[in-house]
Amino acid sequence: MQIDQLFEFVYVLIDKKQATAKEMAKRFGVSTRTIYRWMEALSVSGVPVYALKGRGGGIAIEESYTLDKRLFSEEERLAIVSSVKALGSLGGNFAGTAAAKVASKLSSLSKNDADWLEVDFAPWSPEGSEVRTLFATLRDSILKKRQVVFDYCSTQGKVERRTAQPWKLVFRGQAWYLYAWCEQKKDERFFKLSRMRNVRQTARAVTAVPKEKNNSYPANSKPQMIKVKATVAAQKISFLLDAFVCHQMKVRKDKSTSVVFTAPDEPWLCDFLLSFGPDLKVLSPESLKQKILSLAEETAKVYK
Repeated sequence: MQIDQLFEFVYVLIDKKQATAKEMAKRFGVSTRTIYRWMEALSVSGVPVYALKGRGGGIAIEESYTLDKRLFSEEERLAIVSSVKALGSLGGNFAGTAAAKVASKLSSLSKNDADWLEVDFAPWSPEGSEVRTLFATLRDSILKKRQVVFDYCSTQGKVERRTAQPWKLVFRGQAWYLYAWCEQKKDERFFKLSRMRNVRQTARAVTAVPKEKNNSYPANSKPQMIKVKATVAAQKISFLLDAFVCHQMKVRKDKSTSVVFTAPDEPWLCDFLLSFGPDLKVLSPESLKQKILSLAEETAKVYK
C-alpha cells in the first residue's frame, strides 16, 4: 500500500463521514478486499476507522478525529497550503473547491501565515476573467481526459479550428501554453492560451500519449537560440529586463547600458526589439541587425 493513498483514504472519510467499500474501491482503483485491508491497517495504527453493518452501512471514522500534526513538519504544511492556494487561484472560483477544503484543513495545523504568496496570471485588462475561465476549462479537460476544440490564431495570422488531446498546462517565459496532441497536424503542439478562442470540452476521450514522457517539450518545438549584444537607453532597460535575462551589463558614458542576452531566433524577436525604437541598438549578430533594418524600412513605407 502507498502512504499517500492511505492519507487520501483518511481525508475522504473525514470529509464524507462515511462511504461504502465499493465506492472507495472504485475511487482508488483497487478491490474491496484491499479497502478492508487498508481499514484494518489504519485501525491497528490507531486511526479510529470502523465498519458499519446493515443497509446504508460502509466505512466510517470518528467525527472527532483529526489528522495528527506530526504527519508533516511546520515547513511542509506551510509549503503545501501556500501552493494549493496559489494554484487554486488560477482556476477562478477557488472557494468551495476540493483544493480550498484541503488548504483550510492544513491551515488549521499551521502556526505561520500561509498567505505570503498570491498568483494572478490574468492580464490587467477587464477581460482578465476570461483567461481564468479558459484555464479552468482546460484544467478540467486534462483531469477528465477529454478532448477540446477551439479556434486558434497561428503565427501566420490564420484562424483555424483545432481539435486537441490535452496533456498539460505549461507556463514558460511570460505566457501559458497548452501542451497537447493536435488532430489536424497529427503531432505534438504547444498552443498559446492567449491565441485560443471558443474553447469547448468534448465527450471524446484522450487516447494519445506524449512521445517524450520525461520531457515536457518535444524536440521540434525548441527554437534556435542566439546571443544578442545591444545598447539600450536608461529609460528602457527595465522593459528589456522584463523579457530577457541580461548579462555583462555596463553603463556607458551616454548613460545607455550595453547588455548581452540569449533569445530565440524567431520572427517576433525583431518585432519586439524594433518596438524600442531609437532607444535600442543591436550590435550583433549581424544577421539580426539586417532583419531589424529591413523591418524598419518596410514599416516606414507604411507611413509614407
